[in-house]
Amino acid sequence: MKTSSNFKFLKIMKMMLLCCIASVPSLPSYGHLYGFNYQDWKNPSGNIYIQFDTTPSTPSVGKNSTMIFSVQNLKTGEHLKDFKETITVVNTPGPSSTPNGLVHKFETTTIHGADFSQDYVFPSGGTYYIWLRIDTPTAINIAKFTVFVSSPQFQFLNMSLILLPVVIVVVTFAIILITVAYYVYKKKPK
Repeated sequence: MKTSSNFKFLKIMKMMLLCCIASVPSLPSYGHLYGFNYQDWKNPSGNIYIQFDTTPSTPSVGKNSTMIFSVQNLKTGEHLKDFKETITVVNTPGPSSTPNGLVHKFETTTIHGADFSQDYVFPSGGTYYIWLRIDTPTAINIAKFTVFVSSPQFQFLNMSLILLPVVIVVVTFAIILITVAYYVYKKKPK
């Protein structure tokens, strides 16, 4: 193989890498929580916008997770000032809940204009509903968010779903690399 063909191959690879880096999407963020997993709730008449997320994005049974909330003015995006919040965790009636599905109700606290969070350990796998009650001087707002909690039975499925995008990217990059190598090193007809 000639030096010039090595140089051409490296130049093509550099250009492909640059194109891959340049094409990584830059996603807009419209609130205070960022990423792909947050949920939001809007009340246009009350001018309230609430964002919710968990860390980790899929909580596991028996492990500490953090529920994160951002309560904002819908029009300005600024945090609401001085309101009371109450968080209630509910799921379908089962061994870890009461007959009405109540799993845990946190004490009401006053928030003074910032994102806030609550740590919690989910007792069993499945779907939970997080109810957030916001008491402002002029209104009461109740938002509902959904959290799926992974149990050992779901761990394999979770790992597959996490690895799937990585596998797709690796296979795509390998196909591109093989195609470029084929055309660069293809023997010229005599």
